[in-house]
Amino acid sequence: MAASLAVDVDPTIWAIIDGKLYLNKNANVQKRWDADRPGFIQKADQQWPSVLNK
Repeated sequence: MAASLAVDVDPTIWAIIDGKLYLNKNANVQKRWDADRPGFIQKADQQWPSVLNK
C-alpha cells in the first residue's frame, strides 16, 4: 500500500501495531518495512483513498 498499489500478500508475514494488522508481500519486503514501520504506515495511510477508488 505504501507504494500506491495493492499486491498479493503472504499471510504468514504480519505484524499487529496499535491494534491494526499489517501484511507484507514477502520476507524481503518485511525486512525493509521493519526498518521504518512508522514511515511505511504513514505512506500507506496516505495511499488508501486512491487505491480504494481503483
